[in-house]
Amino acid sequence: MSGLPAFDAVVAEQVEFLTRHLLNNGPARSGLKGFPMPKFPLHLVPSRRALTTGRFVVAATHLFTPRLATRAFQLTASGTPAIPYSRMFAIRNAALGLGLQRMDGLTRPQQQQFLAVNIVMDSVDAAAFLAAGLRRDVSRTSAMLSAAVALSAVVAGTAALIEHKQAAAQETEPTATAPSNSDWK
Repeated sequence: MSGLPAFDAVVAEQVEFLTRHLLNNGPARSGLKGFPMPKFPLHLVPSRRALTTGRFVVAATHLFTPRLATRAFQLTASGTPAIPYSRMFAIRNAALGLGLQRMDGLTRPQQQQFLAVNIVMDSVDAAAFLAAGLRRDVSRTSAMLSAAVALSAVVAGTAALIEHKQAAAQETEPTATAPSNSDWK
């Protein structure tokens, strides 16, 4: 276990890098440096907020309390790579959460693609957890708990994508206007 302090340093460096570059250098919601602002405030989409919050909760618990996270999912931590994998999972979720927070600086198609990537990643996680349970690499309970968390993210991501597309459709729909005086002649 002599590599553990070095691993912690790498994790801390990655978190600092992600925080610095995604939070401080990305375009803000106010439309800095020529980035256009969407007409509809997409950060208000409820499913997107739920997905983002879930990402940060998973990231925090798996990064700062990986042993607690492995116990919650009934995984064996001692003598297995569960702790490093838990931290890797945390970093990925933190990056996705930061990306979801900063999505307003992207174009509509890029936003929809990013939401779709979230859905695909969570779907693959669910399939991997279920496959691990079928192979008996982990207990069935552990596989089901892990798959349930991943599938809840699939549901939240899908709902966010649908809400996002509905907001985009509402934004582009022509609005009815009152007839002008020239229309009556």
